[in-house]
Amino acid sequence: MQKVIENAMLKITQAMEKNRKAYCEAKEWYQDTGQDRYWNKMERLDKEYEELKGFGGIAESEKKEREDAERTRLFVENKDLKRFIAGIKSDVCYIHADYWSDPRVVKLHEKLKEFNSVNRN
Repeated sequence: MQKVIENAMLKITQAMEKNRKAYCEAKEWYQDTGQDRYWNKMERLDKEYEELKGFGGIAESEKKEREDAERTRLFVENKDLKRFIAGIKSDVCYIHADYWSDPRVVKLHEKLKEFNSVNRN
């Protein structure tokens, strides 16, 4: 049974590759000539490709991979932002110590304190 499933997946994958090659060829011809028949062919091939992806269960795995990649990207971005904010807070503390009488510096220092207390909760 596993062998039959593997053969079916292989055929689906091959059909998808063939579809993408035909799509790229039609896209080149459409860009060169601008004729609608190539656009229609591209749309038809795109629909077939989506159908093959759904049939082979590849759409779900690709969706999960995209979600994982997005989650990883957001985690790294969040980590970088936290590091950036920590650096700014440190700089503002030093500036506040030197220019404690400047109202703009005091206001900025208070805003960063508020930001810190809000994010810890």
